[in-house]
Amino acid sequence: MAKRTVSVTGTGTASAAPDVVRVDLRIGHDAADVAAALTGASRGIAAVGSVVRASGVADADIRTLDASVGQRYDQTGSPVGFTAQQRLRVTVRRLDAVGDILAAAAGAVGNALLVDQVVLDVSDRSSGLKDARDAAFADARGKAEQYAGLSAARLGSVLTVSEGGATPFPGSRGMAFAAREMAAAMPVEGGDLDITVAVTVTWELQPAEAPREPAAQPRE
Repeated sequence: MAKRTVSVTGTGTASAAPDVVRVDLRIGHDAADVAAALTGASRGIAAVGSVVRASGVADADIRTLDASVGQRYDQTGSPVGFTAQQRLRVTVRRLDAVGDILAAAAGAVGNALLVDQVVLDVSDRSSGLKDARDAAFADARGKAEQYAGLSAARLGSVLTVSEGGATPFPGSRGMAFAAREMAAAMPVEGGDLDITVAVTVTWELQPAEAPREPAAQPRE
């Protein structure tokens, strides 16, 4: 006879204070040919990297995301040149410095700089993940105990545990803002972020223990 089992999914959430801001910057440059467009975009991204470093951001916190170049057309659909773009991700470890860094970057390249997104994040999620996993497993066990009771059974051994994914909830500040406009909207307010974990657990179901009869009282 096959084992009777119960499988449930529990979720748990823990709050964590964001301590970093991840900023995605984009530089665009228009030119008559591909080489000039790429050169202009490269110079722009180098200028932004220099002012970001001068603002106290470490080399390890500056990373190139991608680069692209494409044909540019006028309103009639005729080719008029090329546009090259490069994107840079900057991790800022002082929330109150984001506005100054954006202002410095905009000052270096002007309106060629766009901000694709500004995301609050947690650099070390281990503590929050542990708390979220504890809560998710407790949630799963509570559900399983309810189903076991409804099935006239009790929970036995855990047979399988599968984590469905841990999701930290970085808050984003939109896309493709002109850097000068965005810098004016700073500073960034941290608040709390939620880290959510889902876990699916399977228990063996065992027969419920029969209620014990009260012991006979001795006759006087």
